[in-house]
Amino acid sequence: MELKIGALGKLIGSQSSPHANLTKSVTRQCKADLITSFGERYLPSEWADTTGKPPTPAGLPAGSLTVPQSIGPDCVLLYPRSAPVAINGAELAGMRAVLTQEEAAAVPRNILAKKYFRAKLCSGLVAGSKSVGSDCDSRRRRNYLLRINSTEKVHLPNGTVGERHVSTFGAVLHYAAVYIDDRPMAFAYVERVKSGKDRRGQYGYAATKYGIECILGLGEARYYLPVAALAEVVGTIEREGVHFILFNREPFSDGQ
Repeated sequence: MELKIGALGKLIGSQSSPHANLTKSVTRQCKADLITSFGERYLPSEWADTTGKPPTPAGLPAGSLTVPQSIGPDCVLLYPRSAPVAINGAELAGMRAVLTQEEAAAVPRNILAKKYFRAKLCSGLVAGSKSVGSDCDSRRRRNYLLRINSTEKVHLPNGTVGERHVSTFGAVLHYAAVYIDDRPMAFAYVERVKSGKDRRGQYGYAATKYGIECILGLGEARYYLPVAALAEVVGTIEREGVHFILFNREPFSDGQ
């Protein structure tokens, strides 16, 4: 809501009648969006002649990478991307850990990766990371907050150890495409969230209050995970400023 209010405030050009002026500006903007969408979709040639802009080519943007999934729709890493770079430090340790988890035949000592900042998930949603404002630096980015399909070990009544499915949350910092075992593989570099239940952000659990999942902000724990494990986008979070988010997929009932 704060982002929307900030965008609407810039459309007010009259201090004496701000409401009427804002209504006219929003109406004009919506009409322009509708006309543009209709022209580009149904009259591409006429629209190109009128605007002087060539029609947008069908398909994915140039430089995108489709990563086949064994189950379900493919994931797509979208342009822009970086040139292949060597990863090191904590990123390299995280990459080796996830490659071992994915049972890669051989994990090389040095790993080159192309970094992407947007991805089209198996669900069809686009999740990424982008700069905030014209005065931001590389450490201040607004990241999409995602729900992650995870598992945790539990002790069963018969004395054995099993696994159960849980939801954790994290903010995507970037995506990395690597070529291992003669096939492309895509991973997301995620920073876990912290909450009243997980104040150190070691696991990315959200606390629950009145049936609403709550987090306090981002933790320090970062790791790589397969892009296919990203379930859905639930919001955005900023690297600086207030780090408190409430989100709930279901509408509030009466009295809540």
